[in-house]
Amino acid sequence: RFGRRGAGPPGHDTIEAGEAPVIIFGFGRFGQVIGRLLDAAGIETTVLDNDPDHIEVLRRFGHKVFYGDASRLDLIEAAGAAQARLFIIAIDDDRKTAEVARLLRERFPETTILARARNRSHAFELMNIGVDAFRRETFDSSLALGRQALVELGLHPTEARRTALAFADHDEEFLLEAYALHGDEQSLISLARQSRTDLENLLRNERRDRAAVDESEWGN
Repeated sequence: RFGRRGAGPPGHDTIEAGEAPVIIFGFGRFGQVIGRLLDAAGIETTVLDNDPDHIEVLRRFGHKVFYGDASRLDLIEAAGAAQARLFIIAIDDDRKTAEVARLLRERFPETTILARARNRSHAFELMNIGVDAFRRETFDSSLALGRQALVELGLHPTEARRTALAFADHDEEFLLEAYALHGDEQSLISLARQSRTDLENLLRNERRDRAAVDESEWGN
């Protein structure tokens, strides 16, 4: 349970040990989608955010969000970190995300950490820290819109979906390969060029193979 201390400008909420299996750090647009999904699935969460004005608005809309600095170990522990099964870092700040991830990994090494990554370089930093999984903040929405663009340009929705999935899988492989080379710009440029060629060939071969299968099925 959380209670606001005193009057005037908000201080950190007083926190008594929580029992929610999930703690979400940061409840902006990114964190809210995750929180709403978990809530709809019947999963209880404890949410910490450090923007008091933002929190007051969210509370008026019925969200259970509490004010606290996610990099403070005493608040994290009071929120029930020792009992949590999952930490989700959805903070809109690269350095703060890394700071919190590092603290959580050090203090709670067995607990799974999922995090928001701003871009590839930020993802590399989170990988160095030992975050279990991350999602780049605009990747999924950009991919979805790109998929819609393919449909608008005449591609069948099923084909557009397959193309988007193949692209996503290939991009994840590229990210892991690039991680081993980050800091070596020339090697990264070479890898990026080769990756584009490989992706074009992959999609071309998949289209050819599917066309061959379709022709065989029609022939039977």
